[in-house]
This record gives sequence, C-alpha cells and structure tokens, in this order.
Amino acid sequence: MQPQPSVSVVIRSFNRLPSLCRLLEVLLDQRYPDFELVVIEQSTWTPPELVDRLAELARDPRLRMLHHPPLGGARARNFGVRAARGEILLFIDDDDLPVGRDWITAHVAHYADPLCLGVTGRQMNHAQDNPSPRYARRALTRCMGLMPLLKLPTTYVRHERRVAPVEAVHGTNGSLRRCAVERFGGWDEDVTVEDETSFALRAAPLLRPAEYFAFEPGPVVLRGLDVPGGLAKRYVTASRFFSRLLDFVHTVLGRYMPWRVALLYPAYLVVLYGWTVGWVWTEARRHRGSTLSRLAGSLWFTLQLPWLVPVTIITSLRKRQDAMTAARLFDPARA
Repeated sequence: MQPQPSVSVVIRSFNRLPSLCRLLEVLLDQRYPDFELVVIEQSTWTPPELVDRLAELARDPRLRMLHHPPLGGARARNFGVRAARGEILLFIDDDDLPVGRDWITAHVAHYADPLCLGVTGRQMNHAQDNPSPRYARRALTRCMGLMPLLKLPTTYVRHERRVAPVEAVHGTNGSLRRCAVERFGGWDEDVTVEDETSFALRAAPLLRPAEYFAFEPGPVVLRGLDVPGGLAKRYVTASRFFSRLLDFVHTVLGRYMPWRVALLYPAYLVVLYGWTVGWVWTEARRHRGSTLSRLAGSLWFTLQLPWLVPVTIITSLRKRQDAMTAARLFDPARA
C-alpha cells in the first residue's frame, strides 16, 4: 500500500473568532492520520476569552496560527499556501463546518487517481438541504464551470452527483495538489470576489492530457451563511455587490481576455445587473425582512446604475495603474 499524502488545511479568518474556534475543534477531531491546520488569522476584533481559547487549541502540534494584519481573501489564501507543508492543500472558510470526522479522508480518496489535480466538495446551506430537481439538472452542465461566452463563473455545488471534469475549484471545501498550485500559480490578489476564476483561467491551457478537476459530493461542509465578519459578502449594499462583480470583470477577465470583455461589455452589464437583483431577493441579509425591503433595494440599486458603472470603471483603471507602477518600482532589472 502506498503511504497516504500529507494534507494542509488552509483557513483564512477575519473577525470570526467564535466560528473559528468551533471549526478548529471539528477539524482537530478528524480521523485522517497526517494533516496540519494552517490558520491565517487577521482579526481586528479579539475578545480575550476567545484569544485564550485559540491559544489552548494551538497547543495541539497539528495547528499553526499565523497572525497577520488584514490581507484580503486571495492574498490570505496565497499566504497560507506558501506556509503550508502538505502534498494536498485543502481549503475551508472560517464560517463553514465539515460534516463528519472523515472529511479530510473523503477529499484525499480522490487523489488516488494521479490525473486528478483538484476536488470541490458538496456544500449544504442547512442540515436538510435538498435542492430542487431543476437545480440538480442544471448542475450537470454548470457545476464549477465558466459561461461559454462570457466566462463568468457558475457554481452549483449543492447536489449529490459526481461531475468530472469541471473547470474550477471552489475556495471553500476545495482541494488541490500542491504541484498543481506550483505549476499554475496562485490566485490573483487584486479582486475581492470570484478569485477562484483566475486560477481556473490560468490552469486551463496548462492542463496536460487527461488531467482534470472534479466535483465530488462525498466531502460535505455546512455553510455558515449568517455569520458576520469575513468579507461580509451577504451584508454589503446592492451597489457594493455589483461594484465588486464589475471590478472582477475589469480586473480578472480583462487581464486574461481583454478583447472579449471589450466586445461583450454590454452583455456583462446585463448579466451582473440580473445577478445583483437576484442576490437582493435571495441572499442579501439587508433585505430579507420583507418584500417591500427587497423592492426598495432593487429600485434604489437600479437608480444608482448610471453613475455606478463609470465610477467602477475609473476605480478599476486607477487600481490597474497603481499595480503597474508598483511592478515597475520593484522590477529586479531596475535594481
């Protein structure tokens, strides 16, 4: 029998210490024989009793706490990967919980196939999460994919059927071989949402014949959708939600496929508008109280669009210029 690969579970955490403590307790109870937990702890809210609890958990030699000022989502993930030692890199958000004591084992089992480079597991929004038949049918073609024309991400990870190959690996309940991360590079750090897409776009042309990413329903996590802190994706305003998505289009898609973004820009605006209104009605915690609140949120967002789009374009251009300037300042050839 071949020895089982070592695993590093990488956890980004920001202002969610109660949830982080609970997650670490569950992870330290996993039955897999060779794993470490690498926590990138960036919290600015640190109650003494929770700090003491983390210190107590950190006595376990499998747990490494790396304290750092706030890095942002993608930078924190890259930071954790550089610090990790395992052959398999397994990612989970600090507001999620693995289901069962064999969650790590369920991920590692799929790496018995040397052609499998990455795995995304199933997500559940609550303990009895049964998606509709329509959702399950769509998942067969949209699970962890990219839209054929616009290359916007589609997720569909709340179902129970294996899908392989898929185009991307999710940022929570997702795992990758270390060699794949080293070959394809890490995650673009200049966006606040959908950073998994940059890894997928970079990996696509570099995959060797028969290599693949897969969705496997065996490893399951229970999402903590109402936990504050983190990137606060469900607590922002609709205009902020839309701006983050549009900045992702400008920054990531504009970097890898600039002509596609330029030629199809109106289509991106239409799709992102639909996504944002849909988010107001289904996920936004600001507007879940009543139908009137959702209507008001949708209307106010719509009225903001005429200035929101140009402001986001200007902000993205300035950010890109700043990044280019920083690259020139630190160019080794100029040293």
